[in-house]
Amino acid sequence: MTWAARWAMAAAILAAAPGAACAGAFTLRNGETKLFATAYVTSGDHYFDARGRLRARDRLKKQELQLYVEHGVTDGLTVFGAGALQQITVSGEERAQRSGLGRTELGARIRLAEPGAWIVSAQGGVVIAGAKRSDGLAAIGETDDQVDVRLLVARSFDAFARPAFLDVQAGYRTRSGDPANEIRVDATLGVRPAPRWLLLAQSFNVFGQGRWDGPYALKQRTHKVQAAALLDLTSTMTIYAAVFATPAARDALDERGAQLGIGYRF
Repeated sequence: MTWAARWAMAAAILAAAPGAACAGAFTLRNGETKLFATAYVTSGDHYFDARGRLRARDRLKKQELQLYVEHGVTDGLTVFGAGALQQITVSGEERAQRSGLGRTELGARIRLAEPGAWIVSAQGGVVIAGAKRSDGLAAIGETDDQVDVRLLVARSFDAFARPAFLDVQAGYRTRSGDPANEIRVDATLGVRPAPRWLLLAQSFNVFGQGRWDGPYALKQRTHKVQAAALLDLTSTMTIYAAVFATPAARDALDERGAQLGIGYRF
């Protein structure tokens, strides 16, 4: 398996990472398919106010089981889809709970250019909400359908004689209903300290382009960071674990969480 294929596997595995809506600039080879199953949990009992200061709030906990699949239609065109089952619990003064289908995502990524060690791609996708407004407080922020378009640029290089890559994405997301549209900027740095191991450092950034007109008058801005480790069990199977936190935000939950998963390619 080439290094480019390894990077594609690594990036796709973390497609369900917080804030991310895609798997990186890399595309799959013609006929190649990858499946990923992830158990994901996030929680928080503080929020960042309009000035970025932490305030106490009712505890929110979200658990999801996610399935992601992508397929190489041609060497330069990859289609993908994702679905999830979720449970959201709000505990404290205002108690609420929601269980059921999470968001469903469908989209495609096309490679625009591959000059040397660089890859430039474009991606578009739609996200269909599983939650309904009638689900109440626990479903706030989960009931909007979304359209996401973005430009992706990646470069492979050596870091201290080890294979590495950097992937940067800039996109715009339109959201139905109350939440404002968003600009999203994500970055992933990956390094292989050993042939079977890959370490990732990631940053997910969301900039709300207006005020949220729903139950709360918000103008959200979030900055999340994630660290992940991936281990290739075989040439076709990979396991991974990741943890993430929210070091800074405005009008947003102070989320912390983790994910465990497995990826398979054929």
